[in-house]
Amino acid sequence: MAVRSGVNTDFQPEFDRHTDETGRVFEFARVRHPGASGLVVHFSAFFMGKWGNAKAYRETFQGYFHRLRMLGTCKDHDWLFLCDAYGEFGNGTYYTGRKGNLFVERAILAIVGSEIERSGLHPGQVVTMGSSMGATGALVVGLHFDVCGIVAIVPHVDLDVAATQCGRYEEVAFACADGDPTSEESRAVTRRVRTLLASYSPDRPPPYLFVQDFEDDQGVYREQVIPLRKAWEDSGGRVALDIRPHGGHTSDYATRPVLLEVADNMLDERPIDVTRLQSDPVFAGKPTPIPRRIRVRNWLGSLKRRVLRDAS
Repeated sequence: MAVRSGVNTDFQPEFDRHTDETGRVFEFARVRHPGASGLVVHFSAFFMGKWGNAKAYRETFQGYFHRLRMLGTCKDHDWLFLCDAYGEFGNGTYYTGRKGNLFVERAILAIVGSEIERSGLHPGQVVTMGSSMGATGALVVGLHFDVCGIVAIVPHVDLDVAATQCGRYEEVAFACADGDPTSEESRAVTRRVRTLLASYSPDRPPPYLFVQDFEDDQGVYREQVIPLRKAWEDSGGRVALDIRPHGGHTSDYATRPVLLEVADNMLDERPIDVTRLQSDPVFAGKPTPIPRRIRVRNWLGSLKRRVLRDAS
């Protein structure tokens, strides 16, 4: 078992950028720790609120590297933090691209591949991690590289479902060739995780998968997580499900101790004790209910955008 060394008081992330063949820029952050074992790659979710729209974040990085300080200060592993600043609102494409051109995915794969090579590691020493849209990126990249483990918090797996049931129609439509997230043609984008998972089998099982979600996560738990678990296990993969009854589409229980424990277990090839994660106070989180006025405002905003889109 890895001995967690705690917070690094000399925490100094290094910010870098990747430029693709067309000149599009992708910023990322790396944190290296002398003597660290393994690499954890974290994918940011959609950013929102005052901190996400702050001038320093929007102009410098076009989005904040989610959990940078929360996780990057752990000296046990090296870290790579990624974000997707493209899309309909400059706020993410689910790490895909535009109109069927998966330029974001290609760039992210190039960044991760280069970082693995730079670190002198192999994919079996890598864990990918993210929440919501970030979990989509973690699943795609983790399956592409056949890493040792994937940590998916409240994951959006099937983007057609995320579009129609999770209020992300515009974000997904942006990535689809025909602009229709529900079409068969769009499945090359919307069902990317399923396509990659289909290349695995019991003879070549997929990475160890940890999923944390909530039974009241509308459009995600029953519609996406449960089918993903079955497909993963049918392919011979191990799945550790941390399912809580209430929490909605939040990461309130994805605490620093939980994420580090899961990553440690994956890198050390040890089973994940979900019961302990749910019962030991050291892993405890506290749910933060979203105020009704904010939920109503978000719903009205989504409805307004849909009406304007349908009228155009």
